[in-house]
Amino acid sequence: MLLNKSQTSIHPAYRGAKALLILAAFLLLAPAAMAQSRDRDKDRDKDKDKDRKDAPSSQQLETRISKAEEQLVQEYLAVANEFYSQGEKEQSIAVLERIARIHPKMDGIAQRIDGIREELLQENGFKTEVDVAKGWTPLFDVEADKAFRVTITGDYRLDMTGTVPLTGLPTADPQKDHVAGAPFGAVIGLIVTDGKPGDPFAVNAGLEHTPKKSGTFFVRVNVPAAAKCKGDLKVQASGAIRPVAKKK
Repeated sequence: MLLNKSQTSIHPAYRGAKALLILAAFLLLAPAAMAQSRDRDKDRDKDKDKDRKDAPSSQQLETRISKAEEQLVQEYLAVANEFYSQGEKEQSIAVLERIARIHPKMDGIAQRIDGIREELLQENGFKTEVDVAKGWTPLFDVEADKAFRVTITGDYRLDMTGTVPLTGLPTADPQKDHVAGAPFGAVIGLIVTDGKPGDPFAVNAGLEHTPKKSGTFFVRVNVPAAAKCKGDLKVQASGAIRPVAKKK
C-alpha cells in the first residue's frame, strides 16, 4: 500500500511541542548538573587544601637539610681520619676541605687542615750548602701542587767591576743578568721542567712554595754573571721534595 505525501509529512504543531519538551527537560536538568559541578569543584579544593596542610613546612625542610648535612659531615670526618691513619695526608686534607665548603665556620676544621699541612712541610727534611760562585745550583726535585719549604742562611762576598749605564744594569737575560723581580743580591729560584726553565722568583732567606709543575728546583744569588761571588750559604729544606734524579 502506498502512502501519499500528506500522510508522510510531520505536522508543524507536533514539531513545536517536541522542541518545548526538550527545552523543558534541559531547564529542569541544568540546575542539578551545575550543582554537581560545584560539588566536584569543592571536593577538589578540599583535596588541595588537605595536600597543602599535609606538605612539610619550609622550616621542616630546612631541618631535614641540616640533618642530611650533619650525616654527610660525620661520614667525611670518618673518611678523612682513615686517610690520615693510612698516611695519605694529602687525601685527608682534600676531604677536610670538602667539609669546610659545607660548614666554613665549623670549629676545628681549619686548624686540622693547617696542622696536617705543617706535618707535610716538615717531612723529608735535609740540609746542604750552596757555593754562590757556581751560579744556578740544583737542590732537589719537586712535585706539582705539593708544597715545600726552604730556609737559607749566611752571607757572601761580591766583587764586580765594569761600566754601568745610566739606565741601570740590564735584566733581560736571566742567564747572565740579574732578575728584576727580586732584590739585587738576594737568593732567587726557578723550577726546570723537562729541560725548560720557568720564570725566576724571589727566595730571599726562605719561602714556602707550591709549584704548578713538577721539576728540579734551582737557586742562585741575584747578580749578573760577570760578578765574582764567594761564599757558602746553608740550606735547610723539607716538604714534598726528593733528591735530584740522576741523568741516564
